[in-house]
Amino acid sequence: MSETKANLGEYEINDLRYAALCHEFAKNIGRRTILIIPQFPFMVIGEIKMVIGDYLKIHVETTHISELEQKTLRLHINQIEVFFIEDGKFHIPSIQETTEKKKRRKD
Repeated sequence: MSETKANLGEYEINDLRYAALCHEFAKNIGRRTILIIPQFPFMVIGEIKMVIGDYLKIHVETTHISELEQKTLRLHINQIEVFFIEDGKFHIPSIQETTEKKKRRKD
C-alpha cells in the first residue's frame, strides 16, 4: 500500500467517502441542508432536490449572493467541506426570518 493512499481492502477511502455522502444526501431528498464549501458562495442553505452520480442538486433558499437564491444549483459532492441535514430534532434557522425580526425590533 502506498503511503499517500489510504485504502480499505480494494476500495480507496475517497471512494468510500463519496459513496457514503451520496447515500446520505439521496436518503434525505426533500429535506433542508446547510453546506459549507471552499468556493464562493461558501455557504448555501436549501432543499436537497436530487443526487445524480456524485453531484447534488439543491434549491437555494439562502446564500451570500442574492442572485443565486430561489435557484437550483448543482454542486459536486467532493466540494462539500461541512454539511448538516435537518433531521426533525434539530433545525436550520431561517436567516431571512431572523433578519426580518431584527428589523422589526428596530422599528
